[in-house]
Amino acid sequence: MERYTNIMRMPMSMEGSNKALYHYRKPTVQNCKVTFADGSTYWEKMIFNDKFLSIKAEQNKLYLDKACTKLADVTRKQKIQECKRLGLI
Repeated sequence: MERYTNIMRMPMSMEGSNKALYHYRKPTVQNCKVTFADGSTYWEKMIFNDKFLSIKAEQNKLYLDKACTKLADVTRKQKIQECKRLGLI
């Protein structure tokens, strides 16, 4: 017998044929704190897509504050390259 299970007791979306498709709640998802190998910390802004029920980070942008209003002078790609050049990765 096949049935859909909800082991983690998460709220489920009842749209479509797959009843085990989980949905997120916007208030519970926040911007992410990123710490690089050299010890520097930045924030990444999360983007919500209500149509496809997905969450992703803004591509290649870093911010200085938790609210993601102050853009950092370095990009994520540049920071990773710098850590590689220093031999930390």
